[in-house]
Amino acid sequence: MRPISRICSALLLAASIHLDWHLSRAHDHGRLSGNWPLHWLIALPIFAGLALRLSREPVAVRWRDSAWVILGGFLAGQVLEPLFEVLTDGGGWDWMLHGPRWIACAEFLAAGCLTHLLVMAWRAPAIEGSADGG
Repeated sequence: MRPISRICSALLLAASIHLDWHLSRAHDHGRLSGNWPLHWLIALPIFAGLALRLSREPVAVRWRDSAWVILGGFLAGQVLEPLFEVLTDGGGWDWMLHGPRWIACAEFLAAGCLTHLLVMAWRAPAIEGSADGG
């Protein structure tokens, strides 16, 4: 996967983490809150698409790139974006550090990483079979 493609994938993941936070949080933020208990469902198509894209790469590259994209998306969406909000909107640190945001992110990442692993496992025989000529 090209570096620009990895960066774009990580940014898409970061935006999805931020969207998930809006879908999961309680209605104390008005129209920007969803209070949806199944918020983590949006992780399924995002991580499945990422896995389908990465499954085309050689084995060593696909796992390395998966780790970089997921880590980069997590850092941008769960650390840098809330930090930016704290610094620019003058909010308190509890906005970034309180439990509900991290619980929502953990649920999103758990569902997403499981989906990613399942799709990669499903695609592995097809990729390996095509490399053998069969």
